[in-house]
Amino acid sequence: MKKTLLILLIITGITESCKKYEDGPLISLRSPKDRLYGAYTLTKYTVNGEDSLSLFYDSLGLIFQFFYDDVGYYDVCYIVHNRKDGGWAKLYWHWSFENNEMNLKIDNATGTTVGTGPFGINKKPVWEILKLTNKQIRMKTTYNNKEYFIDLISLK
Repeated sequence: MKKTLLILLIITGITESCKKYEDGPLISLRSPKDRLYGAYTLTKYTVNGEDSLSLFYDSLGLIFQFFYDDVGYYDVCYIVHNRKDGGWAKLYWHWSFENNEMNLKIDNATGTTVGTGPFGINKKPVWEILKLTNKQIRMKTTYNNKEYFIDLISLK
């Protein structure tokens, strides 16, 4: 009985320390890229702890689409949607994983809208991935001495 309990404690300790993301799943059969690819809605956007989702929606749409561009051969994300005021927003960037897939690096951001905070043309933030499941993404970054958190929920 004591050996079984000891073995269970050791296995629990090992698997918990192998957990990649702070709030992520213990085990996943899908790669981080496969979990990231898809369409999401932004449900949380905070700047220094203050809810700023309305500000984001004033500037950009709330729909994020992560996918692999097989023409250009790179991973991309689009934010293309109607803003709250009815105007059209478009922001497009290349992304890649860094630091053993713990960070998401944004590069080559282009589009038709100025954006807000770390989201915008020619901005290159590096996001720390806190949670990456089949249904949810949670990330944070520091940009211009402000801390930003986002939560994205899958549209599937």
